[in-house]
Amino acid sequence: MKVAETTLQELLGGAKQFRVPLFQRTYTWKERDHVQLWHDIMTLYADMRADNAHETIGARHFIGSFVLAATPSSATVPAFLVVDGQQRLTTLTILLAALREVAATTDPVAFERITNSYLVNQYKQGDDHFKFVPTNADRAAYVSCIQGKHSGSARDLISKAYAFFLVQLSQSGPDDEPLDIVALEDAIVSRLAIVDITAQQDDNVHRIFESLNATGVGLTQADLLRNYLFMLMPNRANAVYDEVWVPMQDDLGVDRLEGLARVDLRRRGIAVRDDDVYRAQQTRLRPIEHSEVAIEAAVRDLAVRARHYKRILFPANEVHVGVRRHLEFLSRWRATIMHPLVMHMYSERDAGRLSADEMANALLNVESFLVRRFMVGASGKNLNNIVAALMTSLLAEEKPILDVVRVQLSGARKNWASDEEVRLAAESRPLYYYGRAEQRRMILERLEEAFAHKEQGSLADLALSVEHVMPQTLSAEWIVELSELDTDPERTHRELVHTLGNLTLTGYNAELSNNPFDRKQQIYGDSHLSLNKSLQQQARWGRAEITKRARELADLAISIWPAPEEVSEKSFGFDWSRMHAAIAAIPDGKWTTYGDLAALAGTSAQAVGVHIATNPALSKAYRVLTWDGQISEGFAWSDPTDDRDPRAVLASEGVDFVDGKALQAQRLPADSLMELLGWFDPDDDYPNVG
Repeated sequence: MKVAETTLQELLGGAKQFRVPLFQRTYTWKERDHVQLWHDIMTLYADMRADNAHETIGARHFIGSFVLAATPSSATVPAFLVVDGQQRLTTLTILLAALREVAATTDPVAFERITNSYLVNQYKQGDDHFKFVPTNADRAAYVSCIQGKHSGSARDLISKAYAFFLVQLSQSGPDDEPLDIVALEDAIVSRLAIVDITAQQDDNVHRIFESLNATGVGLTQADLLRNYLFMLMPNRANAVYDEVWVPMQDDLGVDRLEGLARVDLRRRGIAVRDDDVYRAQQTRLRPIEHSEVAIEAAVRDLAVRARHYKRILFPANEVHVGVRRHLEFLSRWRATIMHPLVMHMYSERDAGRLSADEMANALLNVESFLVRRFMVGASGKNLNNIVAALMTSLLAEEKPILDVVRVQLSGARKNWASDEEVRLAAESRPLYYYGRAEQRRMILERLEEAFAHKEQGSLADLALSVEHVMPQTLSAEWIVELSELDTDPERTHRELVHTLGNLTLTGYNAELSNNPFDRKQQIYGDSHLSLNKSLQQQARWGRAEITKRARELADLAISIWPAPEEVSEKSFGFDWSRMHAAIAAIPDGKWTTYGDLAALAGTSAQAVGVHIATNPALSKAYRVLTWDGQISEGFAWSDPTDDRDPRAVLASEGVDFVDGKALQAQRLPADSLMELLGWFDPDDDYPNVG
């Protein structure tokens, strides 16, 4: 075999072809795999930009090895079988196909340049034309993507991968600035490091594949760390292993050791990628490698952190009621980003520098930070940096933890919303479209618990779901009721249906459905929840009532979750990235409305129209129509010389028109857009029927 480090640029450069052999499986990567790859690329992209700022060029990221086998072929280009790495190579070429489409919006030659450099053999025909050839089952979908004929409505895994990357490429980068597509291309083709292992003619390719995919599991980051540590203890290894490591491993679980090592690094203020835990721990411990006593102490210290980590993962092990309550909240919220902070609190508590009550108070403020950000729809992109800066401050400042937490999380652009912003968001922003269904339910549970009933049990244990009082789909009876209250019932519905004032908790979701308000009141009468008792007292349900209830619930939320420290600028600014991503995701044969996008973004249809008209980069804006399916009078192509009829373009993509209006059956409402983007799951454990 020949082994060499290379890049995609070198691997795909020149006339050659890579084929997936028959004994390989079909493409299997799903969204979780795409998310991980994109996360790695965005980390590399951010490192590159940081390097450029310091005039260095060191950023690289290793993505594994490709095992290839040169093979005799009748093809007119050198051919290689992809023995191992086909999932990554398939995904990376799909990503490049999506990237060229975005790059072409500003650089007319980018499409052909990227295609001919990395995706096809420009001067070859037939089967030899494509640089990468997947299995037969995946070939049609893959070729469609490479040829630029991808259908946005296709549901195969290849097409889903292509659609995923198109959406990601339409959003801002890790620095909340528009992606620099040229720099991103450089990151993908030049900075992703690959080990090219090429088998020779006499090597048994099938045997190589079998050995790579045997039942044995490769070494994990935790395995590497364990082997490294005990290699440094030639005299004490057996005793420490039996006395410390095995009990820790048995108590915490083998699968959680890598997470423990990662959180331990981050609570020390050491930034680490998920795939670099072993190297980072090795770097940290290198100064004490020659001291067996110091290494043993490090293992024993890790065992202490393991006990802390177990309480973080399983809050029932925490004896203090207040701390346990907030840890349970963080666990259900899936706030793993806060684990290093909590582990630091446990360290301070063990050292006697932090009481359990003080820890509970600090965790309440962390909970408030997360919830208030959620209520105003703040982006989570910068949370890693926020928590990293917080950990640095905690380690550097000899001040009470609560003071440091509050000051650091209250800073400008941290998005810990003020009381004023919470009130405004409660009245106007579509809370129902933020985050996960579980998180929305948790906020309403906390509000219900604030009524402090003596008979109240654990709401988390009940089969409750979030319900819309005014339903998501207006029946004829609801339209009549709203018409008697508001001059524009459709606008009231569009603007308020997903806001906090119109949401409640119930175990009667299916029974409530979209029944008239008076029938819903009868069902609410059977509820023991205070959130629903107040609804019984309403004679009607329109804009005024929803807004009033939103204000009351906002005040209740403010009483539960403390406000941040005052800062010189407002914490929350409007973010159009949701809407940009939604427009980019609209598939062929579908359309949406300005109102649907407004509900998604938490603004007005008029504001959406103005924003689209002033942003020519939104190349699929022609798929946004008026509420009745017509082209807006103010629509114009970004290119002033473009004289195409947008209706004809839509028709060519599969949108049907009747009397000049697009069929409503092909419209994507806001919830469908959320599902398309992966922000809303109709099969969630907490279905939303009302």
